[in-house]
Amino acid sequence: MKNNNSSLLSSSLKDLIEKFSQENIIAVMEKEYASSPTRLISTSLIDDTSYISSVPIKKNVIDFFAEGLKEKGFYNPLVIRSKGERYELILGRKRFIAAKKVGIVSLPCVIAEVSDEEELLMLLADNRDTRDCPAPQIALVYKALIDEFDYTHQTLSALSHISRPQVTNILRILKLPQEIQDEISLGNLSYGHGKVIASLNAEDMVPFAKRIKKEKLSVGKTEYLVREMLSKDSNNKSLLTPSMFGAKEIRDRSKSVTFRFESEEEKEAFVKKLLGNENE
Repeated sequence: MKNNNSSLLSSSLKDLIEKFSQENIIAVMEKEYASSPTRLISTSLIDDTSYISSVPIKKNVIDFFAEGLKEKGFYNPLVIRSKGERYELILGRKRFIAAKKVGIVSLPCVIAEVSDEEELLMLLADNRDTRDCPAPQIALVYKALIDEFDYTHQTLSALSHISRPQVTNILRILKLPQEIQDEISLGNLSYGHGKVIASLNAEDMVPFAKRIKKEKLSVGKTEYLVREMLSKDSNNKSLLTPSMFGAKEIRDRSKSVTFRFESEEEKEAFVKKLLGNENE
């Protein structure tokens, strides 16, 4: 790809970060894809996005994309990058998996010359702007940026347009067993359920997740039951954290702890839940 300082796909990392904090980043990307040169690449030479390949996609979503590809073909190219003699997918994962399902042998692609960090930033922007993006997928991208490139929760907060405590809560999803993460990705459990389950002991997580599905428990009821479980074990009372109930920040100052809430209502709700006085 020719070097073009105005192009999103060939910008410097500083420019990428600035552009990825825009609201309409996906629209910007799609506009550039449409004007970028494309190549037909053999489907067999393209590997799934390594950072999020473990995240399952709902069958009905893949079926929907597969039907669209059979009827209309590809309306936007995939974005890939070279990886030795093969290619790694960056953007267009649903279309890629759907194309493999219906047996499309070659796919129109834009080949982006980007580093691992730039790929992760592109995934972050794509995940952020996709309404139904599962929390485990976002969490994996966050974790890779933290582990490999020393990103802070505050930086991820700014790039994602969410609060720093929200970034922390999303990362907590990775504490869950893979089985539960998959259930969240497939929509069988909500992110809210997962955030509460993450407060349990490891051995209690899967059985409790199964109970949620069986009894079709709401997030509010799940919070109540988990609070009861933790309060019965004095060793686990410390796990009853304000972040489960709306507190946005916890700071440990020597022997004191400060809770920060965004509203008086959130504070009152937490106090009621902590004291077991909330009506369910």
